[in-house]
Amino acid sequence: MRKIFFIALTLAGAGVWFVAQANVPEFRTVDFSYEFFIEGIPKETKELKVWLPILPQTPYQDIQEINIEPQEGGKISYDKTYYNKILNYMIASPQDSSLRFNVRYRVKRSEYSNRYVPSGSLPKEDLSKYLRADRLVTISSKVKAIAEEITQAKTTTMDKARAIYDYVFTNVSYDKVIPGWGNGDTERVCLLKAGNCTDFHSLFISLARASRIPAKFIMGVPLPNDKREGEIPGYHCWAEFYDEELGWVPVDISQAWKNKSKYEYYFGAIGADRLEVSVGRDIVLEPNANTEPLNYFFYPYVEVDGKKFSQVKTSLRFEDVNIGEEVSRLIRERLPQDKPSLIY
Repeated sequence: MRKIFFIALTLAGAGVWFVAQANVPEFRTVDFSYEFFIEGIPKETKELKVWLPILPQTPYQDIQEINIEPQEGGKISYDKTYYNKILNYMIASPQDSSLRFNVRYRVKRSEYSNRYVPSGSLPKEDLSKYLRADRLVTISSKVKAIAEEITQAKTTTMDKARAIYDYVFTNVSYDKVIPGWGNGDTERVCLLKAGNCTDFHSLFISLARASRIPAKFIMGVPLPNDKREGEIPGYHCWAEFYDEELGWVPVDISQAWKNKSKYEYYFGAIGADRLEVSVGRDIVLEPNANTEPLNYFFYPYVEVDGKKFSQVKTSLRFEDVNIGEEVSRLIRERLPQDKPSLIY
């Protein structure tokens, strides 16, 4: 998707209009606040530990500013499998019963489309981790049978992935009523054929991996398109699969299900209405979290004296940045410098 911008500038007293047209990628610049509160910390606590995800810099997500509160004691680490960026704190004998943390960003998010144009020389990457099963993203005999049936007679990766996309779209309903939704449990989705974005994309990833197509899970933040600022109630997730010629290709089946007019669009593209937070499932927190791997990594994880502490409240807010100046800059860059178009 591309947006066309027009600018008309009047030269005072000359009666001349310069008209420029620029074909620029869709993008959205926002101030994003990831704030959370730890409440009811026991007085006898000897050690409090915190881990939270930090938004990554990617080719389609430009982190222009970041402000971390508190700065004291915060350290950066990475998980060893997916290299998610983690901000962590270790607070010895906290004196307060409640603590506040806030990470504020200015982020320019661009449309991400990789359907048609080969990426050229693709970087070498270890894809084996995107072919293995996770605890809930299974590759069971049932999943293999479904994958084999729906991809039979398909010879290319893109054709197989499209068959899987069509199958999940047709056979799964968006549902947040039946208990158990949101865990991304492939076997549950196969049984009930219902769930939220986590469940849709877990099934897609399982079927892709069963078809020997590397696929990964992306956790992120949805940016509302019907308002310019406000609170964001929770997460949104999508998936990517790997094509030998195109590289990573995004899909968003649950959004396609909710907005069927964009069914074709969401196979191979996602808009600027989201922020990426983390990649993968079964995330091992670094350093030294006393927990089994996290099913996915979006909310803060907190321990008090080595045990999970759940009295944590998270607040996500956004505000669109005035992009007029940035659009003008993009158009100026694309204007012919010697022969502007003139209309009298």
